[in-house]
Amino acid sequence: MKINTRSMLFGTLILAGANMLVRAMGFIYQIILSRLLGPEGIGIYQLVIPPYSIALALTTSGIPVAVSRLVAAKNATGHQKQSKEFVITAIGIVSTLGILLSLLMIISSDWISHRLLKDPRTRIPLLILFPCVIITSISAVFKGYFYGTKNTLKPALAEIIEQILRITLAVFLLFRLSPADYEKATIFIVLGIVMGELASLLYLHTNYYHKTKNLINGSATTSIMSRISMITNIALPITLTRLMITAINSVNTILIPQRLMASGITNSQAVSLFGIVSGMVLPLLYMPFTITNALYTVIIPHLSEDLATSNWSAIRANISRAIRLTTIFAFPASALLLSLGHPIGIALYNQTLVGQFLTPLTWCMIFHALQHTLSAILNGLGKQKLAASYAAMGGIIQIICTYFLAAQPDLRIYGFIIGFNLRSIITFLLSFTKVAKLTKIQIKWKEWFIKPGFAAVFAASFSRCAHNLLNIHSTMPSAASLILSLGIGGMSYLTVLYCINGIPPIKAKRLP
Repeated sequence: MKINTRSMLFGTLILAGANMLVRAMGFIYQIILSRLLGPEGIGIYQLVIPPYSIALALTTSGIPVAVSRLVAAKNATGHQKQSKEFVITAIGIVSTLGILLSLLMIISSDWISHRLLKDPRTRIPLLILFPCVIITSISAVFKGYFYGTKNTLKPALAEIIEQILRITLAVFLLFRLSPADYEKATIFIVLGIVMGELASLLYLHTNYYHKTKNLINGSATTSIMSRISMITNIALPITLTRLMITAINSVNTILIPQRLMASGITNSQAVSLFGIVSGMVLPLLYMPFTITNALYTVIIPHLSEDLATSNWSAIRANISRAIRLTTIFAFPASALLLSLGHPIGIALYNQTLVGQFLTPLTWCMIFHALQHTLSAILNGLGKQKLAASYAAMGGIIQIICTYFLAAQPDLRIYGFIIGFNLRSIITFLLSFTKVAKLTKIQIKWKEWFIKPGFAAVFAASFSRCAHNLLNIHSTMPSAASLILSLGIGGMSYLTVLYCINGIPPIKAKRLP
C-alpha cells in the first residue's frame, strides 16, 4: 500500500507526532532546569518569556497562515513563481515588523525589566532574546511555505532540530560554566533559544532554496503592494483573533478570583479553586488538542488549493475528513477522561477536585475540538473575518457567564465552566452552520459521530473496569495501573473502531 505523504491525515500525524516529541523533550528540559536552577532561577527565566511571546504573536500568528494559503492557491493554478514572490514579500513584512518590535523592546528594556517585570536581572536576557523575534518570524514564513506545498515533514524536523539544539546548548553551558548567579544562568538558557532558532532557520532556508532554485527569476508577476494587501487581508483577522483570545483569557484570569470572592468565599479559597481549574484541569482537557492543532495547520492549505481551482467536491471531502479526524480523537479522549478523570487527578496532582471539575468540561469535549477545527476550515475558505467574529462572540459569552454565574454561591467555579462550555457550543454552531451553507456539505452522522462514539463507549467501559480490577487484585503501584488502564482503553477503542471500519485510510486516493 502506497502512503500519500501529501494527504491530510499523514500531514496531521507527522505534525502531531513532532509536537508530542517536542513537548516531551521540553518537559524533561524543565525538570533538568528545575534541578539546576531551583524555583528562583526558573522564576527569572519564566519572567523573560511573556514579552518575547507577545512580540512573536504579532509577527507569527497570521502571516505564516497567509503564506500557506497563498502558496497552496498559486501552486494549484500552476503559478509557482508567484508563490515564491509571496514568500519573499512575507519575509520583508515580518523582518520589518520584527526589527521595529525588537528596537522598541530593546529601547524599553530598562522599563520592562525594572517596572513591568520588577526584576533587573531580566534585562540582559531580554536584550539577547528580543532580536530572536526576527529569526523566528522568518522561520515561520518558511514553515508557511512548506505547509502550502503540503510538505509537513520539513517544518516538523525543523521543530525537533530547534528543540534538540536549544536544550543541548543550554544544558552544556550550565554544566560546563556553572554560572554563579541566576542572571547568567538565564543568559545561557536564552542563548540556547537563539541558537536553536538559528539552526531551525538555516535548515528551513536550505530546503527552501533547493526547492525553489529552479524557478526562473525575473520581473515580478504582481505588484508588491498587491502582494502586501493580499497577505495582510488574510493575516490581520487571524492575528487579531489570536490577540483577542489572549485578552479574553487575561480578563477571565482577573475576573474568576474576584467573582468567586463575591460568592462569599475567601481570597485564598478563590485563588485555590482558580488554580485547580486553570493549572490542573484545563491542561488535561487540552492534551488531545495536539491533534487538532496539527489539523488546523494542515487543513488550511488543502482547502485553499481546492478553492483556487473551484474543486468543491474535493473541498467537501477534505472538510469531511477534517471533521472525522477531529471526532476520532475527541471521542476517546472524552471517554478516557470521563472514566479515569478522578484517578488521573489524584496521580498527577494529588487533588480530588480535578476529576470533579473535569467531568462537565469533558462532556463537551467534542464541541471544544470541533469549534477549533471549524475555525481552521473557515480560514481555509477565506472567511477569516467570520472566524474572528465567531471567536469574539464566544469569548464575550464566556466573560458574561464568568461575571454573573461565578458569583452565585450555588455555582461558583461551575459558572466559569458553564461559560467555557457555552463558548465552544455557540462557536461550533455558528461555524458549522456557515461552513454547511458555504459548501453544501451533508452531515455524515455514521462516520463522524456514531462510529467513534460507539467505540468510545467501549474505551470508557474497558478502561474503568481494568482500573477497578487492577486496584482490587493487583499490587502494582497506582500510577502503573492507571497507565495500563489507559492503554487498555485506547487499544479497545482502536480495536472496535477497526472492526466497524471507522479508521480512515492513509493510502493515496484520487479525489473527483
